[in-house]
This record gives sequence, C-alpha cells and structure tokens, in this order.
Amino acid sequence: MNNFLNYSFDNPWFFTNYSFLITLGIFLVFYSILFHQNFLRKLYVIFFSLFFYYKSSGPFILIFILLIICDYNFANAIEKIKNKTIKKILLVASILLSLSFLIYFKYSGFLITNFSVGKLFLPIGISFYTFQSISYIVDVYNGKIKSSRSFLDYTFYMTFFPHLVAGPIVRASDFIPQINTPHEIDRTQYKTAFFRILLGLSKKLLIADFLSKYVDMIHTNPSLYSGFENLISMYAYACQIYFDFSGYSDIAIGIALLLGYELKENFDNPYKATNITDFWRRWHISLSSWLRDYIYIPLGGSRKGKFNTYLFLLITMTIGGIWHGASWNFIIWGVAHGIALVLHKLIFVNQKDKIKKEDNWAVKLMGTFITFNFVALFWILFRAENFQKAFDSVNKIISGFKLNDVIGFYLARKEFLLMLSLAFVVIFMHKNVKLFLQKLFIKIPAVIIILILVLFLQFVLQVRNTEIAPFIYFQF
Repeated sequence: MNNFLNYSFDNPWFFTNYSFLITLGIFLVFYSILFHQNFLRKLYVIFFSLFFYYKSSGPFILIFILLIICDYNFANAIEKIKNKTIKKILLVASILLSLSFLIYFKYSGFLITNFSVGKLFLPIGISFYTFQSISYIVDVYNGKIKSSRSFLDYTFYMTFFPHLVAGPIVRASDFIPQINTPHEIDRTQYKTAFFRILLGLSKKLLIADFLSKYVDMIHTNPSLYSGFENLISMYAYACQIYFDFSGYSDIAIGIALLLGYELKENFDNPYKATNITDFWRRWHISLSSWLRDYIYIPLGGSRKGKFNTYLFLLITMTIGGIWHGASWNFIIWGVAHGIALVLHKLIFVNQKDKIKKEDNWAVKLMGTFITFNFVALFWILFRAENFQKAFDSVNKIISGFKLNDVIGFYLARKEFLLMLSLAFVVIFMHKNVKLFLQKLFIKIPAVIIILILVLFLQFVLQVRNTEIAPFIYFQF
C-alpha cells in the first residue's frame, strides 16, 4: 500500500503502467456508481486526477493547485471589474504568474548560463496546463467565455486527468459546457472508447517503443554509425514520435469517452500533408491552434502587411520551439519551421497560379515527399542530446552515405526494417481503414473485447525486454 501511495520522479505514473490500468479499472467501477450524482462525480474525478498528478510529480502538485486557485480568482475579478486598465493589469499579472513557474523550472538554467547546469526536475505537464490556464484567462478577458462561477467546475476542467500531463491542450469553451452534462455511456461508446485506448497502446507499446531502441542506440553517438544508419534513425524517430504522441492522444480521448466527455482530435494524418502549412494544421492540433489564436493573431496575423505576416509567423514558430524546451536545438527547430512556413506563403499562397498547380496529383505527391523529409530531418534536433550530436547525425547522412551499407543493414536488422515498414504502412494508409476497423471492433461482443485487451497486455508483457519508456511529450 505504501508503494502505491509513493511517487517517483524517475518512474512517473502514466497510461502504460500496469498499476495505472488496474487502478483505472477500479476507478471506473465507482465512477459508474456516481455517474448520476453530479457533485460527487465531479469531486471523485478531481481527487483521482490530483492523485494521478501526484504520482507523476509528487510535491509539485502544490504549485499546480496554487495556479488553479490564483487563476480562478483572477478570471472572476477580470470579468467583474469594468475599468479596462485594471482588467489589463490583472490579465498581465495572471499570465506572468503562470509563466513564472514555467520559466523557472524549464528555462532558468538556459537563461542564466546558456548551458546545462544542475538540471531541475521539470514538473510533468507544466507546459500543457500553463497554456491551458493562459487561454482561459485571455478568453475571459476578451469576453469569448464567461468565467466559471463554480470553483469545482474550474478545478475539474484544469485537473481532468486524461489530458493533464501531455495534452491535448483543452479550451474552456469546448470542455466546461460538458462538465455537468456528460454523455450517457452506451455499448457503442464503450467499445469506441476501448478501440481508441487499444489503438493508442498499440502505437506506443508495439511500434514506438520498439523503434526507440534503435534510435536511442544511434543517438548515443551518431558519428560512430554510417550515413545510412543515421538516415534510417531519422525516419525511425519520425515514426516513433508520431506513434508515441498520437498514441497518448488516442488513449486520452478513449479514457475521456469512457467518462462521458469528448476531447478534440490532436492529429489528422500529419505525414500525409502536402506542404508545411498543411502539416501544422494536422500535427499537435491543440498546440498549433493555440499558437495561432494566442500569439500569431494577437501580434497582428495577416492584417498588417506581408512583411509583418512573415515576421509574426517566424516569431510564433520560434516561441513554439522554445515551448518545447530550453535548448538551442528547439529554438533552431522552431526557426526552421517558421522559415518554411514563410517560404510556402511566398512561393505558393501568394501566387494564385501556383495554387492551381498544387491540385495536380503528381505535385501533391512531391509535396508530401518533400514535407515529410523536411519534418523528419528537423526531428533530429528534437531527439539529439545536444546540437553537436544533431550536427554529427546530419553530417553523417550527407557525407557518409554508402550504398554498400544498405545490404549489410538489411541482413543484420530484418526485424527492425519490418517494423519500420509496418509503421510507414499505418502512417500512410487511408483514414477509411481506421474507420472500418473501428466499426468492426464495435460489432465484437464485449466479453471478447475484454479478452482481447487482456491478451494484448499479456503479449506486450512477454515481448518487451526493457521497462516501458515514458511518453516523449512528458518532457515538454
């Protein structure tokens, strides 16, 4: 019992922990009993959500609770006060309070020394709940939503455990109206939820974690490996980060659905994007839309001339890079994507004749190929431990590529190539295949679904030879 109540910074509680899955099952039993008791249901979910966060970040739960209390009162004061100057002062104070925790834990070492010194523990989910809190305050200030009169409802919104530690970033306007009126959970909804959970677990445990072993090996010292091995690592990590993060989103959406709540989709086949603008409409949708609505548009968006539009895009994506971490790797990554977005607007969006050419299937295919490879190349900055190792990996791909290495790699790593090929098939398959499988899953008897879930977890337990890795986006 003591072990269950303990927390660990090294081994945080997350969706793929067997202890979490067992606890979730017990939680759902009592949740079903309290479902129609509105006050008790909300209180029950809040306490479980806080316990879930405690199991991940221990005493840092106090910072989270402090932020909730402060922002709830800031929002109510902003709505009540009529004086615009005071409202703005309260808004700025609230944003600065939220960002102060994020800056201290995530960026203080980088800002003070520009190098890694005595790394602080980063409270899990701080980037996500900080952005969620800021969006709430700003929307109340702009009159887009009314501040929650119920502290219980606001706490429920902020702590809701499925999306708490790695998104999606949930908007108050989408979620708060659902809090007191969750959907009645019928058999179809249960099966749909289990399908999403099983899909997410499969993405994470069977594909992402398998690919991560090879990626980790290469990035320990990229210069020791051939250009082809580094190239394969680049593609493998592109697949790993997609299946890891979209897998988390699938599980979060599935668990929320089991509770009667709907979370918005966070991914829409991003690697099938035909250009970089299209990619950012499909990848981590909750973050990209947040950056658009709370940074790009307030800066001026496309309303202040072409030059400023391009400048605002570059600033927005640079902030997006900084959001991911205190490292030059992330800053360069953000700037690179900002430049790519600017170039796309310059070459295509602002030339109507060029837009028509993008409708051609061959142009779309080429666009997808270029976009995917650009994104995959700059994912190296995400994975590399530092800029030097990122440079070494790219340098090897460019200057150390030899065709002779391909045959040797194939003979030595057939299983890995098979999994990587499967990953690409899943990534580029038509979305109707997923819908077909979901409909087929819904038709399966509930007893068989439970049996499938148990067998799946047992299979994972048997085939894995290392501890299950935390989700990649936990570090952000």
